[in-house]
Amino acid sequence: MKPIFLLNLTIALFFAFLFNGCKKQEIQSEEFMIGGDFSILKKMEDSGGVYKYEGQPVDALELFAENGYNYGRVRLFHIPNMEGPVCNSLAYTIDLSKKIKGAGMKLLLNYHYSDTWADPAHQIKPKAWDGLPFDVLTDSVYEYSKAVIEAMDKAGVLPDMVQVGNEITPGFIWPDGKIWKDDGTEDWKSFCTLLKAGIKGVEDAYGDRDVPIMIHIDRGGDQAATEKFFKKMDQYGIEFDLVGLSYYPWWHGTFDDLEENLAWLSENYEQDIIIVETAYYANGYYPEPDEWVFDIQPFPPTEQGQYDFLVTLDSIVTQYPKVKGIFYWKPDGLMIPESNVWFIGRSLFDEEGNALKGITAFK
Repeated sequence: MKPIFLLNLTIALFFAFLFNGCKKQEIQSEEFMIGGDFSILKKMEDSGGVYKYEGQPVDALELFAENGYNYGRVRLFHIPNMEGPVCNSLAYTIDLSKKIKGAGMKLLLNYHYSDTWADPAHQIKPKAWDGLPFDVLTDSVYEYSKAVIEAMDKAGVLPDMVQVGNEITPGFIWPDGKIWKDDGTEDWKSFCTLLKAGIKGVEDAYGDRDVPIMIHIDRGGDQAATEKFFKKMDQYGIEFDLVGLSYYPWWHGTFDDLEENLAWLSENYEQDIIIVETAYYANGYYPEPDEWVFDIQPFPPTEQGQYDFLVTLDSIVTQYPKVKGIFYWKPDGLMIPESNVWFIGRSLFDEEGNALKGITAFK
């Protein structure tokens, strides 16, 4: 080949690599991932909750497995106060992970890097890390991420997939890792430095064993925001294997909005995609439109509507080969006042613990 052709080919390959993002490994899975975020299940059972199918008590995880669920997702807080739903300490997570693995499911670990909820409106730095210089904070993120995996490995519940941060569209570990600062500027460098530290800590704990790394944002139906975020991941050299998206229609748009995003990601990125959070109401409640809530209701918020939503979502995402799974958020919620965990009507069980039709949607 002529030198000029080689030069042009090298340049073309470089930009193709840059645009498609850094990819460490192919995610090969013959089985479509059907998962549930079972982070609250142990708390429900510890508080006396009983799960039922056709009126009879059942093992909840076995029931999910019988209906096609092959993955369990568990969140992890840094040092939670253990009150109400803020109960996902490392010890709790290990115990719950043993139940998930015991039901024959694989395990997705979801680091929150906070003592409490981490989401687009809350990414508060753990109390133990307050006041640390940035370089010490970065090292703490690395050491913590590594130590968690080592502890889970020792306990016999090594995660099969790891999510480094939860809905991190605005960054995480605020204020240090906050992207949009209060003065209107953007700081992607600090965020990405902390994100790399978390990823490296996880990977170093696995050593020569492969682990798929997921980057999770909340913009399932927002193609423009998704494009901006992942182009920044390319720019700062973030290596990951899976794009995780949250998709709740009242927050994230219509099915058409979701498809636009899935089509764009499928065309422009090598990474596989998972709808790692979704849910739908079954108890008659639905959020009223406001500044942050869209006037979108694809189905009535009933037991049948919940089922129809999941069947429709499944039929849509399976048209995109790079979409490898759907995870339902909090399918295990029950109404148990003494647990101090709220029942918000998006569970796949009713308030008395009876399984709803939606639990069969993926079967």
